[in-house]
Amino acid sequence: MNYSTFQLLDLPDKMLIEIFNKLTRVDVLFSILGVNKRLNRLVCDPTFTHFLDLTIKASYDERHSLPDVILDRFCLFILPRIHNNIQSLRVEPSSMERILLICDYPKLHKLILNSIKPEAFLKYLADDSTIVHIFKRITHLEVSTIEYYSHMTIPQMDLNKNGYARLFSVCHHLTHLNINGKYLHLDTWMRQNALPLTMCSSSIIVELNVNVNTIDDCLRLLDGRFSQMKILNITIDSIEATSLNIANQNSLPNLTTFALFSTMPTEEYDNLIVPLLRRMPNIEELTLCLDVENRSTFIDGTVLHRDILIHMPRINIFLFNIITIDHHVDLSHWFKNDDIEETYIIDDGHPYIYCRVDFFTNGIGRFRIASYPFHTKNLNL
Repeated sequence: MNYSTFQLLDLPDKMLIEIFNKLTRVDVLFSILGVNKRLNRLVCDPTFTHFLDLTIKASYDERHSLPDVILDRFCLFILPRIHNNIQSLRVEPSSMERILLICDYPKLHKLILNSIKPEAFLKYLADDSTIVHIFKRITHLEVSTIEYYSHMTIPQMDLNKNGYARLFSVCHHLTHLNINGKYLHLDTWMRQNALPLTMCSSSIIVELNVNVNTIDDCLRLLDGRFSQMKILNITIDSIEATSLNIANQNSLPNLTTFALFSTMPTEEYDNLIVPLLRRMPNIEELTLCLDVENRSTFIDGTVLHRDILIHMPRINIFLFNIITIDHHVDLSHWFKNDDIEETYIIDDGHPYIYCRVDFFTNGIGRFRIASYPFHTKNLNL
């Protein structure tokens, strides 16, 4: 043991730092802090301790607390020595109050809350909460919940509505908001009979990552309540005919990045999606993941250029995965000899483009065009 310790300490600082960076910060701090002054200096450096993940990944979208022995050492010994360096923290409900109250974090501006129930999240935003002062000063907030949203659960709907109203009233400095995962939706406060614009709005939000239920909810996000928003990443459950008047929708000159993922097939590509995208003249990065049904022609590169790209002169990144399904295909237009499938990649200096045409014996045709590779956020399109 002494020999291996000597070999570790014999390495230069730069190499030790490279080794530490390949390990988790929790493991390094738990094992090394307190060994000697030199290692203390290295592991307490602000570049190494600016972000801490004080959770354990239990599944794809759920995290648990650190084991008690590790959590105790962090709260009693480690955090009091590095708290002035911490700018970002990932925590979970069972240990977050202890972690956030053990000491002050003067530089903390980003909080990531994993596996939290909506009612617990609302409790932390209350006036008598012991940690509400943290939410009042952070600029970046990521939240993922572990409770499924239900259209039939009125208390849950009211809780979401009250939660979002409280969120925007408490988090005065919030510029980046990420409601992560599939468990918490925004639609309850976006409906016409939900909270008014003055209660669910922000003049400083720059980036928003959310799930919503309908295209109406998306349109309300873009109705001016987030006037400074530059980045919107949105997943919509259902894109169907809207109840809103889209003819007089204003342009969105501040928006530079937009990502749209739809979990259900839609027939509203021409009526809703194209008009929405044409409101974004200054888009630089665009991502589309869509499953379009009952369209008279397939959506190919020509259609995308005519409908979208020609209206976005500043675009430099376009990622897409678009499937068009036609229930009445004119096979004579598509068949060549006896081929029933084509797969090819085009390299034109941009991301590779993947195209595929499938015909089925019942007369249905399916055409897929995608940038390659494309990350679909685990959507089975």
